[in-house]
Amino acid sequence: MRIQLIALLCIFSFSLHASDDKSMKELFAKYDQIMDEHKVELVDEVFTQKFLEHNGGKEEFIAKVKELPKVKKRKGMRSLLQKWKKSKVGRIFFTKVKDSNVKPGKPSHESEFVVIEVDGKLKIDGTLSDSN
Repeated sequence: MRIQLIALLCIFSFSLHASDDKSMKELFAKYDQIMDEHKVELVDEVFTQKFLEHNGGKEEFIAKVKELPKVKKRKGMRSLLQKWKKSKVGRIFFTKVKDSNVKPGKPSHESEFVVIEVDGKLKIDGTLSDSN
């Protein structure tokens, strides 16, 4: 009986991790669409209100994004999700992302983000380090 209970708990925890992994990949796919293709209609889906307020408000943040050079469509995600870990308290994640489209011979760019769960969806709440 104990072994069955432990097995069920392991399966449940692995399925939660897989679900979080999928959600994290979807979040950074949308992040790439905002930053590369300027699909600013996704801003509310990707960033928390706190993050937007910290960056001058939604309108100013969108204006900053539109100033960035547009990146032509590429195959796959630009941001490779290197690793992420869940905090021991609450639904806070620390994520490390690497730019996959760095030209050979150039140093790679890594950014670290704080991601939280808001209303059942993952959103970027801040950056710990940013290569830009």
